[in-house]
Amino acid sequence: MNLNDSIYFMDAGFHNKKTIEFWNSIREQSGEGGKFFIDVSKRMSPNISVSRCSGEWSLPWPQDIIPGFEAPEYDPTFNKSYSDITDLRALEIKHLIQQGNKFALFYSGGIDSTLVLYALLKNLSAEELKSIAICSSIDSILENPNTWHRYIQDKFQVFDSTNYWFDDIIQLGYFPITSEPADQIMGNLMAITMYHNYDAFISHLSPDVQTNLKKIKHKISSDEVHYSAYQDLIVRHLAYDKTPQGLKFGRILYEKYNNCVKTSPWPAHSLHDFFWSSYFNLKYTNCILRGPLFYNSKISKKECLDKIVPWFHTEDYQKWAMVNNNNGQKIRNTLATYKYASREYIHNFDKNDWYFHFKTKLESLTNVRAKFRGTNVNFGMDKNYQMLSIEDNSVKEYFKHHVTNYKIGWIDEKDLETLG
Repeated sequence: MNLNDSIYFMDAGFHNKKTIEFWNSIREQSGEGGKFFIDVSKRMSPNISVSRCSGEWSLPWPQDIIPGFEAPEYDPTFNKSYSDITDLRALEIKHLIQQGNKFALFYSGGIDSTLVLYALLKNLSAEELKSIAICSSIDSILENPNTWHRYIQDKFQVFDSTNYWFDDIIQLGYFPITSEPADQIMGNLMAITMYHNYDAFISHLSPDVQTNLKKIKHKISSDEVHYSAYQDLIVRHLAYDKTPQGLKFGRILYEKYNNCVKTSPWPAHSLHDFFWSSYFNLKYTNCILRGPLFYNSKISKKECLDKIVPWFHTEDYQKWAMVNNNNGQKIRNTLATYKYASREYIHNFDKNDWYFHFKTKLESLTNVRAKFRGTNVNFGMDKNYQMLSIEDNSVKEYFKHHVTNYKIGWIDEKDLETLG
């Protein structure tokens, strides 16, 4: 692999013995920038993050944006409602069914896939729904038994998602529908984890900081409080431990995210905005690509990418996300209100009060991912949609060269020294 080549996707986390040994050997040869990057990779895989707008986010290697994945232009006048956008998306599927296409919805029972199911039930005729299949597992039933028994069981053809990957479904003649990238539209799991552990994190901070953070605990999505007021909390969350070195790591990573958020072309004010903006920009591409790349072994990555329908990957959903901050649509003042606009759409359809008020975020791909990760030797994808393997020496040299030469360029050298 040419050292000057740019790539489309990178996912070289600590998945197995080979990748762990490779990264650990590189770390020993790296300066502060390379060590920082590898330490972040252990924690949250920044190697799968790439800016798709003007937001500044450096990576050790050159990386291009896949055509069609660029963030649309920010439009402050955009005023379509979330409900209308969702219905329009369902009508697009309706039109494609009328042209003779079949679709298979990957259904987890979570908020995102439940919204997709209900949008299809609401907008498609009984005859058109015959062209929809459901891919799910026993976990889907346990996560949302009401929806399963009321709307799915004995009404759709069902495939076991623990046995059918995307390529299997495509080879059966279906276009898979996923609920990606819903988290990028609404927020992210890193934010949810911090909200859940808010009190535990601030207990390790100074008394004065604790007092202030307790006062603004329920203003995570309020335009009254800028996210910088939560800086100590965010740093503590990002730190890998409570030692000075761990907190230094958290501070450097916070400044990297902060730099990206400040230079992105849409406004971000509240704490939730901070996390949403980072995820909407940096993790958007990854969440759409992980299906074609890692849950597909029988067809080309490009073909799989072209056949999968990521429900929330539309210009309207993205423009909606840019203008609907701090108004309660994404989250209100508690964790149980995350994805509020989706909860409303779901509740308007099924009137399930418990699901509306108490459903929380769960990890939907855990079982499938666990089967795959242990054998993953792929490092990413080049611009020809070919996978990059750790077993290829040219690939190892490529990443070794770039990581060992990586610099922390978003913090002034003098400021960086004071953190040490």
